Amino acid sequence: MPTAEYEYKAAHKRVVEVKGPASHKPCQFCGTFAAEWSYNHQDPAEVYRDGYLWSESTAYYMPLCKRDHRAYDRAFRQHGKAVLAAVADALTEAGQQRYDEELREAVKASTFHRWRVRETALGNISPEQCAALAETSGERHSPQRAGAI
Repeated sequence: MPTAEYEYKAAHKRVVEVKGPASHKPCQFCGTFAAEWSYNHQDPAEVYRDGYLWSESTAYYMPLCKRDHRAYDRAFRQHGKAVLAAVADALTEAGQQRYDEELREAVKASTFHRWRVRETALGNISPEQCAALAETSGERHSPQRAGAI
């Protein structure tokens, strides 16, 4: 039987395989560049073994910057699941105050572009779908630039 640590790391690896690197997404709370995928502690079938807690479902992971990931996990360890909604709200509000709208929009455009380049390279979306996504996302960059990177 694999160790809990191995399964925990494998679950996080699956998140990256399915959703891509967290750095291709803005932080869910503050809107700056995310660095890590964080388990949101909402999976009713979560796995806890040998001090490791994770979800087998990638749906329960969110992209966070290191600062917010540490604060969110610290709140969970100290106070449990009951406080996580309030902590998420507080981190979002603090991020809104710390980073202006222009920076958050620039991060959103940049991370969307990275995601789009990755998905196109993997063959998950076509250049036509890229153009349509750029159109609906309001991205200002030309869809043809996606392949140039």
